[in-house]
Amino acid sequence: MGDADAATRIAPANPQVAVAIVHTYIGDLIVDLLAPDGSVYVLHNRTGGSADNINQTYTVNLSSEALNGSWRLRARDRAAADTGYINSWSITF
Repeated sequence: MGDADAATRIAPANPQVAVAIVHTYIGDLIVDLLAPDGSVYVLHNRTGGSADNINQTYTVNLSSEALNGSWRLRARDRAAADTGYINSWSITF
C-alpha cells in the first residue's frame, strides 16, 4: 500500500476505546472521543451516579472517519464539588 492509500484509509466499524478515569462521582462526567476532523463521539454522558471511577472499554462505529490523524479523548466535569483525572486511555483499530 502506498502513501496515497494510507492517507485515505477509513477507520473500522468496531474499534475499542479503553478509558480509565479516576473520579469521585462519575455522574458528573461527559467523556467524548474526538476524531481528527473534529467529529465528536460520546462515550459516557453523566451516567453512573455517585459511583467512583470509569474503567471501561467502549466499541464505537467510526466507519465514516478517516483513520489517519490525531484522535483525542475529552472529559468534562459538569459539577464543581468532585475531582478526578484521566489516568489512561487507548484506541485499538
